[in-house]
Amino acid sequence: MLLGYDPRQFLEIATRLLKDSRYDMEGRIRTAIGRAYYAAFLLTMKKLQELGYSFRDVHRIHKDVIDQLMRNKHYTIGSKLNTLLDHRVDADYKMKAKITSNLGDSCIRLAERIIESIDRI
Repeated sequence: MLLGYDPRQFLEIATRLLKDSRYDMEGRIRTAIGRAYYAAFLLTMKKLQELGYSFRDVHRIHKDVIDQLMRNKHYTIGSKLNTLLDHRVDADYKMKAKITSNLGDSCIRLAERIIESIDRI
């Protein structure tokens, strides 16, 4: 039976990529930030779907997941996910944004905290 890909693997990849000196430092940090965000986002969305929420508009899905957290009084998780999304947007689209190894580490830790919080609701 095919169970699908476990988004937690994205966080593992992000963690390993930050330490892998075979790749350009800024490129690996930017990529790691994106993978950390998607690990947290996908697990959050999955939990909300398990609780009965649906997300149909793929063009707004990131904002809708965060909004749903806020509407259900999960303000801290919603705020952290929104911060991580902002960093992901900077890393993916703003080539002049200052992307440091400290930011990459911080995003990994933030994703871990989001996932731990989501696992508890």
